[in-house]
Amino acid sequence: MATSFLLDSNVCNHKSRVVASFEDSAISFSVESTCPLVNDFGRSLSMSPLKVKEITRRICANPIYVKATESNLHPNCIVPCGVAMCAWTEAGLVSKTLLERFPSQCVTYEKGGGREIDLNKS
Repeated sequence: MATSFLLDSNVCNHKSRVVASFEDSAISFSVESTCPLVNDFGRSLSMSPLKVKEITRRICANPIYVKATESNLHPNCIVPCGVAMCAWTEAGLVSKTLLERFPSQCVTYEKGGGREIDLNKS
């Protein structure tokens, strides 16, 4: 069964859907977006399925991020991270049960940043 993620970037006001499917020991992608750059990225990503060992590479060597760079996506675009998370989930590297409990990750702006935070607090 395919894995699907919805990505909503409030900063640029674009929405995207990523679908990853694991077949024949490789992951295929489908990406739809209101952003033309993301659609270009999605087309380049869909041209050749990726092996699990490829999606687990570090960012600079990871084909997802390499194709995002080649497609001129902005550094603050959330789509490449969403594609990677979708791929990892489809490959069984992230638990769908865990994602059902915590369905979203969040980046939150802190006004007046620079304050010390206790990372040990839950």
